[in-house]
Amino acid sequence: MYNASYHDQQSRSITVWGEGAVKVTPDTVHIIMMVNSRGNELNEIQQENADRMNNVISSLVAMGIPESSIQTIDYQIHPVYDYVDGVQIFKGYEVVNTIRVTISEISRVGEVVDTAVSSGVNQIGSIQFTIQDQAEYYQKALAQALHDADTKMVTIGSSLQLPNRPIPVKIEEQHVAQPVAFRAVTMAEAGGTPIESGTITVSASLKVRYQMV
Repeated sequence: MYNASYHDQQSRSITVWGEGAVKVTPDTVHIIMMVNSRGNELNEIQQENADRMNNVISSLVAMGIPESSIQTIDYQIHPVYDYVDGVQIFKGYEVVNTIRVTISEISRVGEVVDTAVSSGVNQIGSIQFTIQDQAEYYQKALAQALHDADTKMVTIGSSLQLPNRPIPVKIEEQHVAQPVAFRAVTMAEAGGTPIESGTITVSASLKVRYQMV
């Protein structure tokens, strides 16, 4: 993509967009896990939920995950209702305790999930693969984007039969939302199914204005 601007015979410019992308293997994973309990007596299900979550955390710590890598991110208590012939009937309470487990050993994701499920987790929210130091790869993508813009400019200059190679006079970095590898995991998958991280694409985009001389 390019845009040519002719201000006068002495000042002409062409704007080119350059794109760059680097594929990276994730080095960090965040796993969202929940212990969901239901019952009629709130105190009882709160205690039952707490016991199960403590068992989950103890099991994860026993397999080498630091407690600092296990964080409670949500705790909710909801009344549960049913409807019969349009009438609301109280059925008890639901307690949901949610934790986020962060690990750097990507190959152990399946093992961590299996251990948590066998210890009391009954809902896996999501698994999010990320990169710890994304800046390094973004710089490489930026370099690719500049090379891409320069290559396009050379092609355009040749097509226009310009006597001299245009000079870059303004470079603008364009915002690109960096994605993460994200997936939901069902309880059926959690039981011993290998979980693959795949790759993450770090992208960069530049808007480069070249002066035609």
